[in-house]
Order: sequence, then structure tokens, then C-alpha cells
Amino acid sequence: MYEKAFANESLKIFTELLSVPSPTGREELLAAKIIEIAARWGYVGEQDYAGNVTVTVKGNGKSDRVTMLAAHMDEIGLVISGIDPDGKLRVSKLGGMLPWKIGERPVDILTDHRDTIVGSVSFGTGHSQVGLKTIDWGLVRILTGLTPKELEEKGVRVGSVAVPIRDHVGPILFGNEDDPLIAAWTFDDRMGCANLLRLLKVLKEDKVTPNCDMVFAFTKQEEVKGNGVKPLTVRMLPDVLISIDGGAIYKGSDLEIDGGVVAVTKDKLADYSFEVILALKEAAKAAGQKIQFAITDVAYTDASLALQSGGPMRVAHLGFCKENSHGYEVMHYSMLDQYFSVLYSFVKTFVP
Repeated sequence: MYEKAFANESLKIFTELLSVPSPTGREELLAAKIIEIAARWGYVGEQDYAGNVTVTVKGNGKSDRVTMLAAHMDEIGLVISGIDPDGKLRVSKLGGMLPWKIGERPVDILTDHRDTIVGSVSFGTGHSQVGLKTIDWGLVRILTGLTPKELEEKGVRVGSVAVPIRDHVGPILFGNEDDPLIAAWTFDDRMGCANLLRLLKVLKEDKVTPNCDMVFAFTKQEEVKGNGVKPLTVRMLPDVLISIDGGAIYKGSDLEIDGGVVAVTKDKLADYSFEVILALKEAAKAAGQKIQFAITDVAYTDASLALQSGGPMRVAHLGFCKENSHGYEVMHYSMLDQYFSVLYSFVKTFVP
């Protein structure tokens, strides 16, 4: 029913990226996949000692400043905090996970042997929890069917991490056939990575050279306060950094899921660059699209985290509008090309 939708380049790349687990701190599988995809179009991805991946596109010399477009590779998940005598795994959040977001579902546990084993999240017997008003991490266990000794042999320990098994992550399309909704376990931020990879492909196909050197950065550990982008930008010192990430509909905002792409102009850590915001606005206008502007005091992006680290001098954000966050997220199919068209327009015209 949705064959045409699945042919969209952003969705195709996103689906491929979604096929590998990438919890915070264990992004190596997704990093390898990104390097593999970029190589298909003739690009060489470089990986720094932290594990960030970068692809640099040389500019035409109109500006000698450097712009970095950054999308993070990590996803939220669970981290093992203890192992009970019966082999059940106690867990806590990894990134912005909430217990009710993960639910009772199978998970992949990433081991020290660089493979995975399957477990199942459990909240215990529902009959004994009637009237319970809150769910905290003390209730949550992962069942594996293994003893503590067997878990040790498998390479599972305190500090090992887990994410939903890939069969459960989507994407799933539903609703209006002309503009269906897309649901997936966290667009955050594989959809940003997919757009950067699509952009690399189209720049090559259209033989477009940007007005300055542009670094396409795929960063680690954004979900735990940007511990990938901060050392990366301090080392590379880009003049401008733009976070390519989601645009969640924050409580109290005027954002609408079908209202256009999102630019956060202020978050809990920083005010973003007025000049770059205007450039994004002009790029959207040239692409025949509109931007929804938003502020938030409950979230941050790689851009504001990098700014606080002393790396870039100007920062901005461009996001794909979505319902939900840090769980099973939902966006309109039409947002895929709306978002990409603004991003492409910006890259073709921006002069820092």
C-alpha cells in the first residue's frame, strides 16, 4: 500500500541505519554503517579516537570559514546496574529513557564480545501492581534465562547496554495513503544522519560545491550531554555548527506536526545565532517551505553543547517536526522532502 513512500531516499537510508543497534557509548556498528554508505558515493569517512565520523566536502573558496552539520548516532536505551542471584538484570536509563517508554518488550543486550543476546523487559506481575501510580526503575528487570555465571561468559556485566530488538523498531507507515504517518523507535537521530547521507549523495549527483568547506559530522553520545561533539568541535574548531536533529512538539509550543520544519532558536543552554537563523529562514523561502520557530527550556542539542565547550562561534538548529520523543516517534511522510529541501537549499546558498 505504501510502496511509493518507502521509495523515498531519506526513508530508505533511515531504514538501513535503523537496522543496527546504536546505544549511547556503543555506536560502533552505526559508525561503520555510515562509513559504508558514504563510500558508495565516493566519500571517505574519517573516524576520530572518540568514535565520531566526519566527511569533509571542500568549498569553492567564496568563504574561508568552516561549517559543520552535526547529527548524532546514539539512541537512548537501558544500562545494566546490577545482576540478581537468579540472573535477572536490574537496569537504569541510558539517556532520556523513561520506564513506560520502553515497556515490556524484547531487547538486544550488547556484550563485551561485540555481539548481542536477547532479553525481555519485565515489570513483574501486573496483578500485584493494581493501584500503582508511578513506575520507577526499581521495578524494571531484564529476563535472559541465564545464570550470573552464564551471563559473565556471554560478556554481559554491570554497565552493559540494551536497546529494543531491531524487529520492533520500524519504520511503520499508516493512515492517509497520500501522506501517511511514519512511526519508528526514535527518529532521534538516525533521521538526521539519513538526511546528511542523502545530502552527500545529492551534492555528488548534482555536482554542487558549497560556498565554504563543510564538515558532515556523525557524533557520539549526544544523549549524555554531547560527549562526542564537544571534543570533536574543540579539535576541529568549525566557525558554524548546525544541529541536524528532531523538532519535538514541546508542551506549550505552537508547533504542529504538519506545520513545516522546525528551528529551535533558544534552548536550556544557549541562544542560537541570529545570523544563521536568518540564513535558514531565507533558504526555506527559496525552497518554497516555511520554518516553525520554537524555544525550549527543557532540552538541548549538539549545537548548544558544542557552543558551551568553546568549539564553534555560531550555532543553529534545523529539525524535522515529530510527535513524541524518546520512544516510538511519529512524523508525516511529507516532512521527509520538506526537511531535505530546506537543508539542501541552505547548503547550496550559505556563506558564513
